[in-house]
Amino acid sequence: MSAIRSLPKRLRNRWNRLRSEHHLRRYSRYQKPYDIDLSFSQAARHFGSRNALFAYMHHHFCHLCPEALRDHRQYFLQNFRGFGDDAFHAMWFVLLREFQPKRCLEIGIYRGQVISLSALIAEKLGYKPDIHGISPFAPVGDSVSRYLTNVDYRADTLEAFMNFDLAGPTLVQALSTDPAAVSHIRDRAWDLIYIDGNHDYEVVAADYRVCVEKLKPGGLLVMDDASRGTEFRPPPFTFAGHPGPSRVAAEYAMRELTFLGAVGHNNVFLKPQG
Repeated sequence: MSAIRSLPKRLRNRWNRLRSEHHLRRYSRYQKPYDIDLSFSQAARHFGSRNALFAYMHHHFCHLCPEALRDHRQYFLQNFRGFGDDAFHAMWFVLLREFQPKRCLEIGIYRGQVISLSALIAEKLGYKPDIHGISPFAPVGDSVSRYLTNVDYRADTLEAFMNFDLAGPTLVQALSTDPAAVSHIRDRAWDLIYIDGNHDYEVVAADYRVCVEKLKPGGLLVMDDASRGTEFRPPPFTFAGHPGPSRVAAEYAMRELTFLGAVGHNNVFLKPQG
């Protein structure tokens, strides 16, 4: 590895890209131990480690999930429309198939990948969800993130829904800590909330607090970028997350909620009954 570090930056970047592509191809090949269609809860129990569950979900995406989900992922891989891993599409599919959440919220929409995916999966499963999203719809970064400045984020989100012929979501244009956003969260009870907004600790902690308050007992909370400091050892084509979300997950969610499992840097929790 010292020889690689001594290379010029351009060559290092090329070597890292080729290494990532090689590992992605290895993960994507057919593997019989993963050729089993499980619910999220079953998969988390069956594949006990974070790395094994990630590998299973990646395999599920490549070989088991509906073709429409792979088409959706391909759409968002074009022109930097979306982030994340292929495995997350399978994670959302098996989660929604198992729990069928009706009222869903995403904090931090970017260009609409996850909320349009949720609508698409619900359509395939035969139920109609009530999907909401909170975003500034502007390139508002944080301590670890910078975003494209030449994109109409709101229009892109709505275009994704139209592209897949999906009913449009309820969108709130605001920072998650703005009064309008906080009021929108507190005015409803939620079956599923996905926190993927600002990555700074104080903001993530504020998002977590208001969301857990209004999450229904038995509801799902999914925290993105939250697996740093865990036993997850990411393959070269992904990463374990950021310090802020990971700290909130460790300090609060792991202690207050029921941990169901993690797919890469997405951590899934259930709010206990009572």
